[in-house]
Amino acid sequence: MICHAVFLKSRVRWIITGWLILVFVSLTCFSNAQTRLTGKITDSATLKPLSAASVYIGNSTVGTKTDENGVYAFQNLTPGNYQLLISYIGYRTKQAELSIASGNNILNIALNPKAIELNEVSIRANNDWKKNLGLFKREFIGTNDAQQCKILNQDILNLEFDYKKNLLTASTTDFLDIENGVLGYKLRFLIKDFWADYNTGKCHYSGTVIFEELKGKKSDQKKWAKNRLDAYRGSFRHFLSSLSLGQTDKDKFLIRRLIREPDNHRPTDSTIRANIKRLTVQLAKRGYNHAGDSLAKWQQLLRSKKIIEKLDKSPLRIDDIMHPAAQPGIYNLQFDGYIYIIYKNKRVDGDTEDLFRFTDARSFQTSAISLKNPKKPIVFNTMGLLLTKNDMYYEGAWNNRIVTLLPDDYMPKKK
Repeated sequence: MICHAVFLKSRVRWIITGWLILVFVSLTCFSNAQTRLTGKITDSATLKPLSAASVYIGNSTVGTKTDENGVYAFQNLTPGNYQLLISYIGYRTKQAELSIASGNNILNIALNPKAIELNEVSIRANNDWKKNLGLFKREFIGTNDAQQCKILNQDILNLEFDYKKNLLTASTTDFLDIENGVLGYKLRFLIKDFWADYNTGKCHYSGTVIFEELKGKKSDQKKWAKNRLDAYRGSFRHFLSSLSLGQTDKDKFLIRRLIREPDNHRPTDSTIRANIKRLTVQLAKRGYNHAGDSLAKWQQLLRSKKIIEKLDKSPLRIDDIMHPAAQPGIYNLQFDGYIYIIYKNKRVDGDTEDLFRFTDARSFQTSAISLKNPKKPIVFNTMGLLLTKNDMYYEGAWNNRIVTLLPDDYMPKKK
């Protein structure tokens, strides 16, 4: 299933809010002026400060709490656009988008108390909800290692399946808590929207996620560090970083143009269905048993693909798809159609990806990307972080699920 995953993050993914660049103390040497973000969290009605309110930078492990005066502060940021998530017991969680410049930045935020709601007794079609939950887990979390990636409060999910549209939708009014035992994170995901269209094979989810490090023994920490590095290697973020450094060949990324054309020799669905109906009627009558072979052929045609896929023989060069932007360390990725990427440093078990595997790919990891608007480039930095949002479609290994999601501040250790 093709999944357009928008995290106001990364990814991957896996997909970051516009101009989100999160850089810590080790990277602040690139800027002479310190950039700070401070503000006060208050009650919207009384304007009284809220102490111990949680303030997070979205899609990262970075967060803080307000002091007794309701004041929060973040140090050593870089100028750009950010998204904050603010939560406090008894108040509605709030998302705030802001753009900060060099120097001191101030953002005061007022929270609204939650309305007192009477407990409602809701009767669910239990079997349907469980079935929808299974579909949601498959599309949102993923299938590989999904048994180690658990939703802790799945009861807050509102799940609906529209059988006429063959469409699954999901929503929440609070954080969906997920424990990822594979990578060693607890994720708190505030879902903006989610849908999976089983007619088109596409899904989409967007929102903001907060990462918290799980506590574990040294053996757990060692395992998580290995799994995180493995999740990073060959990821879309790794690919973008490799592009910016001009080392895709060294990093074993093979980039080819994917050509998709309609199969003009395939009859239309209406023609196929008409012949299936005609032959089915004939089979029901005596003396027309020879129609069985013809019926099987038309049924096979109905299942056949409408699109012919092939790879361009010539590998794409970096400067065919990427160009430096005006600002140092920022790059534009722009191309027409589809790009097919083979990562030769990682093999996959079986053909589990939702992407046709060409002979050139063999058992290597494969991914494909396309731009929603080919005339509008996506923007990213040398860390491989996307600085534009909602602009791409991902297929194959980069059709990211929660089980492989890393925070923006994850940095692979250099050898």
